[in-house]
Amino acid sequence: MNRVDIPKDVWTFWTRGGVLQPVEGGRGTGNRNKFPWYEANIAAIMNQLRILGVKIEGMLSIARVYRDSIAYFEGLGVDRDQVNALWQLFIIQGHIVAKRTEWHRVRDFVNAPDLNPERFLHLVEAAADYSIEDVWAEEIEAAPDEKHGAQRVTLELWDLWSTLTREEFYRHLDPYLTVTEQPKPGEPGVENSNLEEMTYFWRVGEGDEYRFSWGSSTKAGEDGATAMIAVDVTAVLYKVWNSDTDEAAGHDEGEGE
Repeated sequence: MNRVDIPKDVWTFWTRGGVLQPVEGGRGTGNRNKFPWYEANIAAIMNQLRILGVKIEGMLSIARVYRDSIAYFEGLGVDRDQVNALWQLFIIQGHIVAKRTEWHRVRDFVNAPDLNPERFLHLVEAAADYSIEDVWAEEIEAAPDEKHGAQRVTLELWDLWSTLTREEFYRHLDPYLTVTEQPKPGEPGVENSNLEEMTYFWRVGEGDEYRFSWGSSTKAGEDGATAMIAVDVTAVLYKVWNSDTDEAAGHDEGEGE
């Protein structure tokens, strides 16, 4: 946790208040607390919000969503690469639904009683050759990373994916991918800020609950929010995992102090 530059008194206050959650040790001063590696990410994001005036109650509402997303995917027994593979299956499913809708439209057209099939031979062939299995195979084949890379789709992931609900998966997806990010030099979004890559935080009503969304402020408008905090989370986390200090080396594989 030496990766994150936070005043000691803030660190103690956050640990006592539950913003940061050690896996062992006490929550007061004088203790050598150990933290899961992703707590460094939570701390870095919360520090940006602290600087911008978010109170601890708001931080707790945000950190809760991050930890719920981690618990969800840990409960499935998958890592970040496997989560991306599952995500690709949902994306492919969306493509297939669109293709299937188009196929039904074409089939209805070619089955019209007054159609001259010789004039629309390519549509007749398209309507006859549809195979859901072939479309799945084509979609996965078109995504090399999903077939051969770290994010490849395995039979085990396919079976797991078939048990998931889209709504629940997507509810946890963005928070999980955000809080488990460890940007490396040269990766997209590391050097140049982009409004479309920001994470937007906003307060719900007059209470202390905050919500957030990556890449878009649309959801804030749906909540009636007229003011938001935009944080370049990738840039923040890049500094966490690419600082000059080596004190926390190896923490990405385990726990940090």
